[in-house]
Amino acid sequence: MVSSERVNDAFVTMDDEPLELVHKFKYLGATLHEDGSSTVEVRTRIALATAAFAKLGKIWKSSISFKAKHKLFRSVVSSILTYGCETWTLLTDTERRIQAFENKCLRKLLRISYKDHVTNESVRELVVAYVGPQEPLLATVKRRELAWFGHVTRHDSLSKTILQGTLEGKRRRGRQRKAWCDNIKEWTGMAMYELVRSASDRDA
Repeated sequence: MVSSERVNDAFVTMDDEPLELVHKFKYLGATLHEDGSSTVEVRTRIALATAAFAKLGKIWKSSISFKAKHKLFRSVVSSILTYGCETWTLLTDTERRIQAFENKCLRKLLRISYKDHVTNESVRELVVAYVGPQEPLLATVKRRELAWFGHVTRHDSLSKTILQGTLEGKRRRGRQRKAWCDNIKEWTGMAMYELVRSASDRDA
């Protein structure tokens, strides 16, 4: 199902078929914005995950073990947040929002208030003490994006053409928007040609 937000009743045509111009639209549960950014989508996923977390409030306040609560959080709440995260372009602000959401939830599970003046690092140390080392949500998002890059690069497909292709014309003036590939290069410290070559090794 596709839902959209119309732009002044504007239309373009393709093969004599009218195409409606919109600011953003939702496709398969993901919100796509006209400027190609993921800010709206990340905020939407955080809001949905927050709502799901709130609905399970009675469980978080119950006397069941923290290990059981944490498993429920990872399987239900975290999966809502990370849906479609392979396509996100992460900015500093969106990364901070993802980390803040996870820290807030972990504090709720541990019944630690911000008034207790317990640092986020101490909260994570407690989580490790109860359930062992856990991959932070932000690290999960980055790992899945890297895996998706490798998958697309190793297969001849439309996704690969879009990922590695270029468009005619000049770039807009001023500072350029961060692109999805910029995240991949930033996290790996590699140039695009090195990434493409390395992606042939699936394990790497």
